[in-house]
Amino acid sequence: MMKALILSDSHGSLGFMCDAVEREKPDVVIHLGDHFRDAEDLSAAFDEPEYYHVAGNCDFGFGAKKSLTIELGGVRMFLTHGHLFGVKHDLDALRRQAELEGARIALFGHTHRAYNQMSGGIRLFNPGACGSYGPLSYGVITLHSGAYSCRIIREEDINNSEEATI
Repeated sequence: MMKALILSDSHGSLGFMCDAVEREKPDVVIHLGDHFRDAEDLSAAFDEPEYYHVAGNCDFGFGAKKSLTIELGGVRMFLTHGHLFGVKHDLDALRRQAELEGARIALFGHTHRAYNQMSGGIRLFNPGACGSYGPLSYGVITLHSGAYSCRIIREEDINNSEEATI
């Protein structure tokens, strides 16, 4: 079994990302852009997980890839920030590109809103923003022998569960 922590749109805020790594103890961390350098800083603080990242629309001149296709736990995933696929308007171009890549999951950010839905046989998954814009959230994908499950973790849910255990 493998656990992937999915982050996006950190915009220079490391605190919530660090808390997520400590809480989830992932095998893999995927950062979907807008300050992907935050993922590099995170990897300096937590060197055990494997790290993947792509550039977002706010990541200028750093040489990071705009998209990436990887396979984890027997599941192929297409990673992108989303701005090049117009995800603020609709998700059709993103889904089509994931199909072309042979991916079962399309991971994206950019909208700062969490999203977890199937479309035409492709799981479209946006962890939301883990930085200072909007409600904070991240994603967790659990993978095992070609099967997977995706969930969104929101800061308010974490805070409510911590309050409930006090």
